[in-house]
Amino acid sequence: MITVTSTALLTLLTAAAPATAAPAHRTEVVTGTYSAGAAHAWQPLPAVKVGDRAGSAADVTVVVDPSQIRQRYSGIGFSLDETSVSNLWKLTPQQREDAIRLLVDPRTGAGLSRFRLTIGSPDLIEHLPFWSEDDLPPGVADDFGLRYFSIQRDIDLHIVDTIKLIQKYNPRASFFASAWSAPAWMKTNDKFLGEVALKPGSTTDYYQVGKLRDDCIDVFARYYAKYVEAYARRGIHIDALTLLNEPGIDVVYPAMDISVAQQQRLAVAMRRYLPRDVQVYVHDFNFWDWRDPNSTATKNYYRILDDPAARKAADAIAFHPYWGDPAVMRDAFEQYGKPVHMTETSDLSPATILSYFRLDASSYVLWAQTTDQDGGTLHWTPLRDNNVDWDQIAATTKWPDRLVKVDTTTRTYSVRDELYAMGQFAKYLGPDYTRVESSATTGGVGNVVFRDGDDFVAVVGNANPAPRTVRVVLAGRQFTETVPAGAYATFRWHADVPGAHGNHAPKLAAVPDVVADQYTTTTFRLSATDRDRDPLAFYAPDLPDGVTLDAATGQVSLHPTTAGSLSLKFRVTDGAASDEVTVHVTVRPHGAPIGEKVEAEAYVAEHGWTDGGPNFVESTPAASGGKNIGWTAAGNWLRYRLDVAQPGTYDLELRVANGTGAPAPDALTFRDANNQVLATATVPATGGWASYESVHATVTLPAGDQLVTVYCETGGFNLDYFRLT
Repeated sequence: MITVTSTALLTLLTAAAPATAAPAHRTEVVTGTYSAGAAHAWQPLPAVKVGDRAGSAADVTVVVDPSQIRQRYSGIGFSLDETSVSNLWKLTPQQREDAIRLLVDPRTGAGLSRFRLTIGSPDLIEHLPFWSEDDLPPGVADDFGLRYFSIQRDIDLHIVDTIKLIQKYNPRASFFASAWSAPAWMKTNDKFLGEVALKPGSTTDYYQVGKLRDDCIDVFARYYAKYVEAYARRGIHIDALTLLNEPGIDVVYPAMDISVAQQQRLAVAMRRYLPRDVQVYVHDFNFWDWRDPNSTATKNYYRILDDPAARKAADAIAFHPYWGDPAVMRDAFEQYGKPVHMTETSDLSPATILSYFRLDASSYVLWAQTTDQDGGTLHWTPLRDNNVDWDQIAATTKWPDRLVKVDTTTRTYSVRDELYAMGQFAKYLGPDYTRVESSATTGGVGNVVFRDGDDFVAVVGNANPAPRTVRVVLAGRQFTETVPAGAYATFRWHADVPGAHGNHAPKLAAVPDVVADQYTTTTFRLSATDRDRDPLAFYAPDLPDGVTLDAATGQVSLHPTTAGSLSLKFRVTDGAASDEVTVHVTVRPHGAPIGEKVEAEAYVAEHGWTDGGPNFVESTPAASGGKNIGWTAAGNWLRYRLDVAQPGTYDLELRVANGTGAPAPDALTFRDANNQVLATATVPATGGWASYESVHATVTLPAGDQLVTVYCETGGFNLDYFRLT
């Protein structure tokens, strides 16, 4: 049983009479739309008034706290890389116009507004050769005067034309740019492509050979400025540049190493040559490479900002999500006070977009999102072969299931359903909106809230297979709306937000440490006081799986799914100010009973991931509990503890994702403590690494406390959880 040494009693103030007369409120009408795929795209929700149905039941309560101001919104969009643009130009002119309108028009389409350009070739192109914006003719060794600089290739490949088309349908669209490498003549190996070699004494650890020459830092900054000027002459404002895409990555497509010291000098030089309204983004690489004690000596790129001049020159920090914990975005935002941006991702899940905004990302930009019906003609490789035949790569490399699919036979297009959920953010938000803190995801319902003055926009996602009624509470006022199954909805309303002047902040009482057992429920209560006797609401910005909070009473329910230590942070707000308390919880391990969802990360032992560090436990908002096990490989295994009350035959549900584009036959087995195979499962192609589906098998188990193993017969899938019923 769970023992809580003491509990605090809630001081009920919401029903008390206010010290002074309440201000008169304008009639606040809440309007909204929802999307649940193409068949239900931006459909209107019934209009409600703030105060209506205030006492009615709700499945989930979202507390909005305007006193906690976070990041400014910058947009959602995609890259205008050579491959994506090329496929758009295989459409008929009318189909191309229709596609762009659907993608970017905020009135009739999704309203996507943030776009990434590539300065020269990126890692993925359709038409060889790779190129920079300053390639030299034979016999010319360098070009410090940038006499050979030209964006003619960008023009010939219709990149400029595509930007013009986007501007036609979305005048508020904004553009930033990244280079994958400096021109060959600026590098130590005189190659625009990457070049890799094994580190001395290693058979698995590579490094990037081509480095930026020290004497070319200044001209590289001028190269960037010349790019901005060339686009400005064509009526296109580039509002930001990243220092370099994924510096130091050990690949053979266009890439370059650039040391921390060089990045510091480059940031200062870029600030010197670029117009003031063009921002400089540092990093532009994975979460892992920003700050991690186990990262290599060439990474931990937070060190760029150790230099005061570079810190002053840097306007923002850019991230990619392919490795590491996304929580570093929040850490960077809070530590350095600079905006953070998701400048490249292939994750189409709206749950990830919502989660990353909650982690303080200002923007969310997708990478290479237009291919043809076969997955594209793509010159890209993960190989480290410096002598790769790029002409042959196109015969093997395919990237299916992107946002836009162009049928080159009919010259028509289709889009994935995720576009319509993206529009629930992008259609209604603009650069004047700033995020404010709100309740954590609970009961399969997530939210993120922005405000522009007294105008609020809340995006709510319902991951459940049935509708959910959502109550939104702000400064003692509330409304209730129903979000359809599997839908993302946007609520828009005007609120009279109380000011902080003359207000006394509420106070939360401390809570003693709590001891709980895994898979067992216990409760405790938060207690708050307020000198002004304002209506109060409790919330938590983040909650692990199995923890819920009643916004009105402060009652906390714990049903922990993972053993170990938890630090739970709770807040109380009156709409003008808030207070926070941290509760420390120790969860004692216990076997999972039949019927419990066993999170993949709740293993008691693992094998095969040790060399990869802790990052195989991935943070994925689309996964239950926000985490999954990834980077699977043949021979890896995860061991779990079960507590089976009765012997019998059970249904085994495995929640899996597979983004390879092909099924993984007999990919995993479920084994008993003697390593006997109880069941085998094939993982289907689910359409993405964050697109989870359930597969089922039958297993027979004895009664008792026992160990079972999920064994990877092959790799190529992610595991969210399993459940026996």
